[in-house]
Amino acid sequence: MKAVTLISAIIFIAITLSVVAIVYQSGMPLIEKMQQSAALDRMSDAFSDIDNLVRRVAYEGNGSRRVFDLKVDMGRFAIDAAKDLILWQMGTEAMIIVPRSAEFFGNLIVGSNLESSAYEGDYQGTPAYVLENEHLRVYVRKIGSQENHSNYDTNDILLAVYQKNLDQWLPLHSMEISIDDDPGSESGSGYTLLERSGNFLPYGRVNAYMSSAWGEYYLNLTLESGADFIQIEASA
Repeated sequence: MKAVTLISAIIFIAITLSVVAIVYQSGMPLIEKMQQSAALDRMSDAFSDIDNLVRRVAYEGNGSRRVFDLKVDMGRFAIDAAKDLILWQMGTEAMIIVPRSAEFFGNLIVGSNLESSAYEGDYQGTPAYVLENEHLRVYVRKIGSQENHSNYDTNDILLAVYQKNLDQWLPLHSMEISIDDDPGSESGSGYTLLERSGNFLPYGRVNAYMSSAWGEYYLNLTLESGADFIQIEASA
């Protein structure tokens, strides 16, 4: 009887440990997601407090100072004095933020895949909007304005695309942009406009408006973080 009892106890313990291990392993993604989500919330609050302190010190003037205690449990914290930037990054496979998205709270940016930038520049003397990420630098012609439309052809919107990994300028001479394969949609009057300028963006985008013989429509030229291609979408 003792032997049977001992064997029964050992088997029972083994089953219990196995069940606990299965529950623990299956629950780990949820546990990690909760931990990382909590870390994101803490750092967002901390960065908001830092932003408020910086504004207060700047308002008070020369000689003003504050002490701020910050505990970083997860991720990487860095200060870039050259760019006046405080940065916190955390790698995660959990869906705690929608990929390639961002929220802006004054000077605070909270988002995912923030490797894009968008700014005004020029290409060989032609005014341009520049979209840039890790792989591409895209030059989009600056045309007219919302108040003053200019005549243009859709095939002239993209000025140039530089591929950083290949160290090459990509050929654009064969590219055509039209709606429903209608040549009447390729020319008219309108403008191009940078949706948002700045660094650490989930994507860069230029919006183009066209009033053509085909009709009125919009083009969105988008370069996402991590992408080695440009998305061109049309909407009437």
